[in-house]
Amino acid sequence: MCRGRPYVGEMVQIWEPKIFDEMWSDQKTGVDGRFEMATNGNDVTLVDIPLLNFGFKPYLWINNFCGTEVMNGERCTKNLVKIPIPEWYVNPCRPDVHIFDIGVFEMDTVKGEDYNWFEKFLGYGKHCRSY
Repeated sequence: MCRGRPYVGEMVQIWEPKIFDEMWSDQKTGVDGRFEMATNGNDVTLVDIPLLNFGFKPYLWINNFCGTEVMNGERCTKNLVKIPIPEWYVNPCRPDVHIFDIGVFEMDTVKGEDYNWFEKFLGYGKHCRSY
């Protein structure tokens, strides 16, 4: 939701953290603000080695444009919404599907994140799009 209305036509992505994160899937929210996604990926190991970023730790990534205004022909994000997908929903050995319902939340007030220091060093700061 964005200020009480569906967050329509915005991109939702599933990413897998690596040295440089890898996008597994993306799609836009529907006219009701909802989305359903399924994806699969592979990793070099099934062993979780946090310092080397091995293991499966995917997350949902949503650029938050809710409540922002167009300035100089561009609209930029106010923050980024990153939702870790719990381990229960990620298992390369389990063929059955478990639905991870993130529920309904208000994008205008949700606590978001900013790009990390390395991404900022590379020139990322906000996601902007032209109008």
